[in-house]
Amino acid sequence: MKTNISKKIAVIVVITFTLAGLIAVTLLSESSVVAQERARERSDPISGCFKTIGETEVVPSNIQNWTESIQNFASLIPTDDTLTLINKNVIGDSGPVTDMVGIWYVLINGNNTARDRQTVLTEVNSLLAASQPGFTQIQQDALSRCITNATNSLGPTPNY
Repeated sequence: MKTNISKKIAVIVVITFTLAGLIAVTLLSESSVVAQERARERSDPISGCFKTIGETEVVPSNIQNWTESIQNFASLIPTDDTLTLINKNVIGDSGPVTDMVGIWYVLINGNNTARDRQTVLTEVNSLLAASQPGFTQIQQDALSRCITNATNSLGPTPNY
């Protein structure tokens, strides 16, 4: 009788430690995913372009227009059919590109050709022009140049 109880207690202890280990691994995995996402966001130079240009090309009276234009730009990204097609056919992701980080990850993907990258940059320029209340031409040019320079710094992909 004591042996059966000891075996049951041993089994319960083993199960408890196994579950605790699985929970710990799950929590560590989730925190790793969150950390990777944060690192991904920090490494996105497109968002950095908006910050940099905003600091140099926006006068205080135009901050609201600048902010609204950025928000509108971001809202136009998921509606862009060309970005969605490149994301689907070249990158292999079935959904639309949803934000600036997504644009960057389309640009850095190894499946891209030089033509794919240029197509993405052309679409970004179109979205910059379509954003309302609108970036000034100087702001559009500076953003386009910043994003293009960041893209050109990547070097060729295997499919270049």
